[in-house]
Amino acid sequence: MTRPLNYQIEIEAPSERVWQQMLSDAGYRDWTSDFCEGSYFEGRWETGADMLFLGPGGQGMRARIEAAEHPNYVSIQHLGELREGKPNSGEDWTESFERYRLSETTPGQTRVAVELTGVPEQYIEMMDGMWPKALARLKAGCERD
Repeated sequence: MTRPLNYQIEIEAPSERVWQQMLSDAGYRDWTSDFCEGSYFEGRWETGADMLFLGPGGQGMRARIEAAEHPNYVSIQHLGELREGKPNSGEDWTESFERYRLSETTPGQTRVAVELTGVPEQYIEMMDGMWPKALARLKAGCERD
């Protein structure tokens, strides 16, 4: 098993604003474009809900929301890859989790801490390159007036 990957950023906005920007349809499409231009999700950000995280052409991930505690925490369990909209059995993501903790460090300032576990080794360098850019884009979206 690979080491957990951790990323964080301080955002000049209350946690409710960050939560909305991060998980709304338009906000999600914006900040995740650093992972894949045209990224979107299908599903609900509710505990136990099934989710699809998709890009153009139907590639992406199947997942389940392990826990959602508005506006402070969300945990996503990845279930497997999708290729052309169909499950791809080539890689095992079942032990992979993506967890977000939002905490207001001072009134109006939120720390977003992201922890990824179970990421296949061959993706770690790519994640380390993309996550800081995506979080900077989330910050910019949250701090726009």
